[in-house]
Amino acid sequence: MIKIVLQSLLVRKRRLVTTALAVIIGVAFTAGTLMLTDSMGKTFNDLSAGVYKGTDAVVRAKAVFNGTMGGSGGQRPPIDASLVPALSHVPGVAAAQGTVLGYTRLIGKDGTPVGNPAHGVPSLGGNWGTVPALNPFQLVAGHAPQAPDEVVIDKHSATIGHLAVGDVTTVLVSGPPQRVRIAGIAVFGTVDSPAGASVVLFTTPVAQKLLAAPGKFTSISFVAAPGVSQQQLVASLQRVLPPGTEAATGAKIIKETQDSFQQFLQVFAKFLLIFAVIALLVGGFIIMNTFAITVAQRTQENGLLRALGASRRQVLVSVLVEAVAVGAIAAVLGLAAGFAVATGLKALLGAFGFALPGGSLVLTANTVVVSLLLGLGVTVVAAISPARKAAEVPPVAAMQQASTGSTGYGSWQRVVAGLALLAAGLAMLFYGLFGHPASAFAVAGTGILLVFFAVSVLGRTIALPLSRTIGAPLPRIKGVTGALARQNTMRDPQRTAASASALMIGVGLVAFITILASSTTASNDATVDRTFTGDFVINSGAGMGGGGVDPALPHKLAALPQVAAATGESIGDALIFGQVTGLAAVDPGTGGQIFNVSPVQGSISALGADAIAVSADTAAQHHLTIGDPVPVVFRDTGPRTLRVALIYGDPQAAPGSSPGGKAGYFLGTPAFNANFAAPHGYFQVFVKKAPGAPAAAALAAVKQLTARDAPGATVLDQGGYKAEQANQVNQLLYFIYALLALAIVIGLLGIGNTLALSIFERTRELGVMRAVGMTRRQLRSTIRWESVIIALQGTVLGLAVGVFFGWALVLAQKNQGLSVFSVPFRTLLIVIILAGLAGVAAAILPSRRAAKLNVLRAITTE
Repeated sequence: MIKIVLQSLLVRKRRLVTTALAVIIGVAFTAGTLMLTDSMGKTFNDLSAGVYKGTDAVVRAKAVFNGTMGGSGGQRPPIDASLVPALSHVPGVAAAQGTVLGYTRLIGKDGTPVGNPAHGVPSLGGNWGTVPALNPFQLVAGHAPQAPDEVVIDKHSATIGHLAVGDVTTVLVSGPPQRVRIAGIAVFGTVDSPAGASVVLFTTPVAQKLLAAPGKFTSISFVAAPGVSQQQLVASLQRVLPPGTEAATGAKIIKETQDSFQQFLQVFAKFLLIFAVIALLVGGFIIMNTFAITVAQRTQENGLLRALGASRRQVLVSVLVEAVAVGAIAAVLGLAAGFAVATGLKALLGAFGFALPGGSLVLTANTVVVSLLLGLGVTVVAAISPARKAAEVPPVAAMQQASTGSTGYGSWQRVVAGLALLAAGLAMLFYGLFGHPASAFAVAGTGILLVFFAVSVLGRTIALPLSRTIGAPLPRIKGVTGALARQNTMRDPQRTAASASALMIGVGLVAFITILASSTTASNDATVDRTFTGDFVINSGAGMGGGGVDPALPHKLAALPQVAAATGESIGDALIFGQVTGLAAVDPGTGGQIFNVSPVQGSISALGADAIAVSADTAAQHHLTIGDPVPVVFRDTGPRTLRVALIYGDPQAAPGSSPGGKAGYFLGTPAFNANFAAPHGYFQVFVKKAPGAPAAAALAAVKQLTARDAPGATVLDQGGYKAEQANQVNQLLYFIYALLALAIVIGLLGIGNTLALSIFERTRELGVMRAVGMTRRQLRSTIRWESVIIALQGTVLGLAVGVFFGWALVLAQKNQGLSVFSVPFRTLLIVIILAGLAGVAAAILPSRRAAKLNVLRAITTE
């Protein structure tokens, strides 16, 4: 039997290639994702090891609380610089050096900022290390910074910023922009910069002043004396440390840094692997359909095997062995293609503003095993049902004409099973969205998967009327070729439905994501229109990682005759009622003129140094009223008790709310400045123009002042502010489109494969049509329109499912800021048109093959 299977595979090589291609793409995506994340992990692990290569111990403040809104790790205040000389004399210490780390952004020679910290690697600032063993940077030009206005920059930033030793440029910090002279250019070990980050290094006193606070360090690093281990050095330091500080070995610091990044990588990998699973799922549909068609076409062959003595088990095993062969070949080729996918994903992330550091791709044993098992597993599982049908072929089938068609609406058992799956899927979906289970994402995701399976099971029942409806205009538009195309899709609704189902999944997810993005943008626009009474927004470009424009900028803007009010927005993290929370702060004197938060009790003007604003929902949750205490833990000042000075009704309008989100708390700048260590910068500045001032003149005045005092910042009017918020959503949307494209390509390959197999099945029929006068052009047109009907059927079903999923999610998130359900009809219409064109593209090769059939040979085909 094995020999027969192998001979069958060699005879049908084309079918093998087209079947394997769907699995190759899915496995390649999986392997590429794992390679990319493993490579990123190795790059950053090497970076962490390089940063702390010569460090034996680190002294730092104890973590006030763990975790941040943007990642993980302990929140620690700076420590006093006087510890350096005191600890330098501890037994076992060979050298000690204080370290300062903070936000900076270098301005290139052409006046534009270097790097994009809001959407890429960070822009860092620090102090130049004077202890060689503790300084991972090596000068390649110039000298170390000596004067207050001198800096050393990394070679990568010097290259892209076209800066050289001796050049004078600007560095942005959390405060006034600094004019500096490039004293030196350095490399990080053997690379031009640490993982592509932009780095500016000052003298220690200047770094303390600009990035931390005078007389403060972020941490202190130590080199152990010869013969002293890291553990011994830490033990010696720990005995003399003041309260609130701790010592850790260099190895522990490296591991903490690596673990923190690995947590991010796990989330990133899971996100990408979701799309790999989708691609494999779609590929599974293709494999199942392909094997079902080929098993039906080989009914006589399998009947002959049974007549010659083969058992049902042997026939079943023969089909599964064929599946194993296809899966094994596809898995190996997919693993090899994973290198190209990983490179493509890296380039794709860079194109969307998330540039990743360079480095060779890493192939681990885990990636090989997972990829091979997935390729084999998906193929074999998809082939089980067709294999069982092949095993049920009786010996008498060898003497009968094979019948591959499957007409009608399907059995009542199929309908009942499909409806049961649909009910279960909907129940799990709505429970995941509205029932607050422990793992809402997993429950809702399982529900979505079951709904897709249910629609696929019911596909045969739906396919007949849907093909009839979609193809109804074709007889009038294309005449005989249109009528034949319509009849061909209606003749075997099971095959039509199976081909359409693969495409349905990809289109359904595209529709769902599109509606979610459109609803998020519409909700945000509605919130801005309803609540933002300002006219302009100045974005610092620093991102959420700290930094911002000079705190003096709002006062300078307010002094302009075209401006009525300006307020800056600061951001930070704190622990409120035991939960890590992002906090924004605005000027209580001007914030109320720009933010319409619908006060219920109190006012923004009452937000003093010991006050906090709380949303009405949050106040009800914690039973708070005006004057009640709120326990807050800050990184720099520790536990504090703030009093409720404002309860507001519109958390979507509050400072710090993200697009489609809500802010449960915010502060006034007095409380923020009292509890977050200097330097203070504004993440954004909001401006309200003076009454009667022309909008164009006010915008020009604001832009002119901003360009002078905050280079690198962007000034937006209200329309531009909406567009920027929408761009944040659209960037992710387009990235997801690119990832889902693979699933759609697989679906289209499935349509092409089905058409190719059906042409083989209908060889005699096509030969007869050619013999009675059908031209090659008409035959190609028939095949193309058949493909278009199948593609549109999958698209229509996908759009229906996707719109429903989008509506359900928006309904579930209505109280979380997603208040507007928006269907982007133009985008969905484009999807339908593209699906039709893709159907034409999928039919190009099958239609050409059909048109080239030899008429006489086709007529005599059994």
